[in-house]
Amino acid sequence: MQLGVGFALTVLAIWLTPRFADLIGGWRWAVLLLVPGPLLGAVAMLWLRNLPESVNMAGGLR
Repeated sequence: MQLGVGFALTVLAIWLTPRFADLIGGWRWAVLLLVPGPLLGAVAMLWLRNLPESVNMAGGLR
């Protein structure tokens, strides 16, 4: 399920970014469309790191 959702989001981003660039008139600001993904990923990893279960999953390391 996770692999399928990730693949679908990647395909959507690849399909949507050039259309967004055409809409706004260039690629200069079109890459901003991709910014939320890595930001949400970093926030999710930081949130998960603070969970008590993360110590067990990481073998005692953080």
